Amino acid sequence: MNRSSKQIIKIIVFVVAVVVVSFLIIKLPAMLRKTKITRSGKETFAPLFSVKSINYPGRIISLKKLRGKIVLVNFWATWCPPCRHEIPRLEKFYKAHKKDGFTIIGLSVNDQGSGYVEKFIKTFKGGIITYPVGMANYGVEKAYGNVYEIPQSFLINRQGIVVVHFTGELPPGFLSYEFTKADKLI
Repeated sequence: MNRSSKQIIKIIVFVVAVVVVSFLIIKLPAMLRKTKITRSGKETFAPLFSVKSINYPGRIISLKKLRGKIVLVNFWATWCPPCRHEIPRLEKFYKAHKKDGFTIIGLSVNDQGSGYVEKFIKTFKGGIITYPVGMANYGVEKAYGNVYEIPQSFLINRQGIVVVHFTGELPPGFLSYEFTKADKLI
């Protein structure tokens, strides 16, 4: 093997190594992130809370007042790519099933405050978010197990029991499947 062939092989090996390392740097965190679905054998009532609505001024979002409905409590933030990615699916499901006694409560964990979140709601994809959104506070986050990762969702049945706790972006079809199961738990 001559000298130029060895140099070409070294360059190829170097380029392949750079591509592999780049892939690992970009994709490894997502691959290692654990998506957690918790289904407890015991009945756990959802912690009650009341927060001011951001997108419905003057309205209070109260979990207690939603007893009898299936509720998805979704912790999210404007800066979170998986949160932003799941919003259109959440909105579509909300619109399709609110007549069936389903609602979503979006609880933002943004540090920028409700004004920033309000602007996001009005401008994100033409203002598609119509389900109630409020600001999560320390008490609500703590009551729901210290929300350290987002998005994080809790599906609550009509009796107020958490039937599914999901960490990560809700995959397509997941909410429909879980809603059907929760609706049968009457």
